[in-house]
Amino acid sequence: MKNTYFILLLSLVTSFTAQAQLQPGAWATPFTLTDINGNDHRLYDYLSEGKPVVMIISAAWCAPCWALHTSGVMEEVYETYGPEGSDEIMVIFVEGDPNTTYEQLTGQAGPSQGNWVNGTPYPMIDVENFRLQAAYGLQGFPTVVMICPDMQVKVPQMWSGPSNWSVNYVVNQAFSCEDELLLEQDAAIHTFDIGNSSCYDGSVGANLYNSGSAPLTSATIELRREGELLDTYEWTGELATGAEAPVLFENVDLDPGINAFTLSLAASDDDLSNNEVAVPFIKAPEVSLNLDLYIQSDSDAEDHNNRWQIVDENGNIAAEGTLANSTYEEISLSLETEGCYEIRFYDEEGDGLNEGGFFLLLDEFGNSVLDLSTFLGSEVAVKFLATANVSSTRSNVEPVTEWSVFPNPATDLVQVQYVLEESSPVQLNCLNAMGQVLQTQEFSVRSSGTHHTAFDLSSLPGGLYQIQITTQKGTSTKSVVKQ
Repeated sequence: MKNTYFILLLSLVTSFTAQAQLQPGAWATPFTLTDINGNDHRLYDYLSEGKPVVMIISAAWCAPCWALHTSGVMEEVYETYGPEGSDEIMVIFVEGDPNTTYEQLTGQAGPSQGNWVNGTPYPMIDVENFRLQAAYGLQGFPTVVMICPDMQVKVPQMWSGPSNWSVNYVVNQAFSCEDELLLEQDAAIHTFDIGNSSCYDGSVGANLYNSGSAPLTSATIELRREGELLDTYEWTGELATGAEAPVLFENVDLDPGINAFTLSLAASDDDLSNNEVAVPFIKAPEVSLNLDLYIQSDSDAEDHNNRWQIVDENGNIAAEGTLANSTYEEISLSLETEGCYEIRFYDEEGDGLNEGGFFLLLDEFGNSVLDLSTFLGSEVAVKFLATANVSSTRSNVEPVTEWSVFPNPATDLVQVQYVLEESSPVQLNCLNAMGQVLQTQEFSVRSSGTHHTAFDLSSLPGGLYQIQITTQKGTSTKSVVKQ
């Protein structure tokens, strides 16, 4: 299963989507999911038909999940009350670990509790990211969520064992949904399509939903960035209960780095909790045409297991390579033309990079495109804008007469030797590729002459680091590779 990580947005996306476990009565986030047989399942279609939806969120390696799965409770509920029975209740199984493969679901590869697919009558969905789980406040596996036709969550909790989760319990909870009435006026806005990036301007969009009983005929949607109103969208039409319509702001100017956009409904209604959605968007970093690639595969990588590509905006491969078995390489690249590119890193086994592996792409001035030391999954893709107009902001005045960092690459201690022409305060920093200071050594005054010091890198993961020296004359930086 493809698992794409947008590294620069990972923590931001998590913060925008993650929340505490939902409480009964919370708005049910809409979704359309495709099962392992290629069939689509739209939550609001089932709810609009008056059917409660039971969503089981499990993981193939999870023992309590397997106990629920093999208890036969959900199977009996589905066969008796599902589409082939009385057609009153819908049951959906969600494999909630994005790194799970089909082979794990069928018990052909580990970690797995067994063959989850064989004999399972209800649809099984293998999600590619954590966004659905975050939207429903997943706290652990397994979690069983019951959603009523009033578009609200009725039961949002972890499974507590077969003694409590009997067929009668599930059915009684589902049929008690009949006591819950739809709100009359309830427009909502939502999207799972977050974490996009662009080298130029952006398109920011979401879907407008009618979660109320009355038809929705108009809505004003506001686009904001960090609270500042940028644009409005006037939607008109007619949405029945459960229906949706796209809302799209095109050619939006992007600020450098992360743009914290929100889309919100201007008018109040019966439920304010679903009137705003965060849509973080990133403008790709601008770097020079000359790039430096530092890469080391992890210890379990076989030949061609790790590979990389730089692809231009027309889909043409500008550069590529493979490596394996803890191989370390430094590669200098010169892109022929300016434009938007994407750096892609692949792990064919799907277990990502782990201890000992790293992938770092910088331009000639030290601007970072991708800094990757650990990730789970099979693919990383990050955009960047290559241009000839990028220039160095470094001072031409060297803070020391001469200095060196050795050995390079290093495994534990790295030695720093430098020469001062005159006495001066000295500060030495060890930084990661994102510029974060990891270690510091300060000297109030050091006399003229040759000096030595050392940094212990043994506790740091493999990757590229910077040793930075600052005196009263200025600052200079050298790179060192930790293997």
